[in-house]
Amino acid sequence: MIKRNIHDVTKIILEKYGKMVFISGPRQSGKTTLSKQILNEMRQGSYFNWDIVNHQKKLIKDPYFFEKENRDLQRKFLVVFDEIHKYSKWKNYLKGVYDGYAGEFSFVITGSGRLDLFKKGGDSLLGRYFSLPLFPLTIGEILGVQIEWRNFKEHLIDMQSNPKSRKTYELLFNFSGFPEPFIKSSEKFYNMWFQERKSLLIREDIRNAYAVREISNIEILSNLLPERIGSPLSINSLSEDVGASFDTVKDWLLILEQFYYFFRIKPFSKSISRSIKKEAKAYLYDWVEAQDESSRFENIVALHLFKATKLWRSLGQAYTELFYLRDREKREVDFVLTDRGKPFVLIECKLSDDNISNNLMIFQRKTNAPFAIQVVNKKGISKKMRQNGFTQWIVSAERFLAMLP
Repeated sequence: MIKRNIHDVTKIILEKYGKMVFISGPRQSGKTTLSKQILNEMRQGSYFNWDIVNHQKKLIKDPYFFEKENRDLQRKFLVVFDEIHKYSKWKNYLKGVYDGYAGEFSFVITGSGRLDLFKKGGDSLLGRYFSLPLFPLTIGEILGVQIEWRNFKEHLIDMQSNPKSRKTYELLFNFSGFPEPFIKSSEKFYNMWFQERKSLLIREDIRNAYAVREISNIEILSNLLPERIGSPLSINSLSEDVGASFDTVKDWLLILEQFYYFFRIKPFSKSISRSIKKEAKAYLYDWVEAQDESSRFENIVALHLFKATKLWRSLGQAYTELFYLRDREKREVDFVLTDRGKPFVLIECKLSDDNISNNLMIFQRKTNAPFAIQVVNKKGISKKMRQNGFTQWIVSAERFLAMLP
């Protein structure tokens, strides 16, 4: 079994910090598996799933059912609430659960993006939980590499190769980072799995949460996004293609983003004259849905970087963010990773070109980013250079991506 990279910190939060742990992420990314694994390791606990009718009845009849479980009073009893966000009163319920029982019980709550809803408004659970993301598998996570932010710079100075990383990268590229299709590594299985997952996501999760009448149009919108990977996302263009208003499409995109169908990367504009400041670029959590090889390659790199920045922030290691660079002359660099608002690493994706990108050099001088990396979808590439006091790399994708958690 692959050890997820939030496994240890989840137990630390439960055992040392005494907070609830909210684990959220895409459907079928492994949240239930992880929570049950931690439940077994903590030796005593109870698993609750709102989707199981008998579990629903038990909670409605006796909201604090877990108090009556047989337990060793000398240690905390773990309660896992899976899909509890589907309960209409879930926030007030969890507030009462934590306030009344945090001294004797620990709590893990798993679910979709709906766990993030109340963070943007009034948060009745403020101070009672820490939130951790569980995204699809990445090379470093599969190989058991735990790269903390403080060590990331050292790895950028001297990128070490791992003989297992190329094979892992190829499996991820072809079968996604979702655990089940990755482990099965079968094209037929992936195709069946993908159709079922997307249908459940849109026609069950989203429709049930928002009672969207025109659910077929959201499905059409989701089918248009893979064609727009790596390009600034024009809502006007999408609204014309879908046949819906600008505001409606904007709302639908927010829903798809909230339910972890895709994520957006915004343009970086600080200290860049004539930079664009509006349209974000869209990428999928399941990059295999992108049929174009170049788009899929850029997407898999984007997910690795996006996941790393979210993890480093969630684990309290750094204030990192991910952007892209593009000016009004349409010069572009695919990604810029910032540390406390300052560019730290520029990343450009190329399928096979192992000559340093001119745009990469131009933007490195403009941003004073210490490192610039050209990631190539071709094995056996590793070139390090120093120009203008900065470091540049041209490196195979598996070597660079294995450095990320």
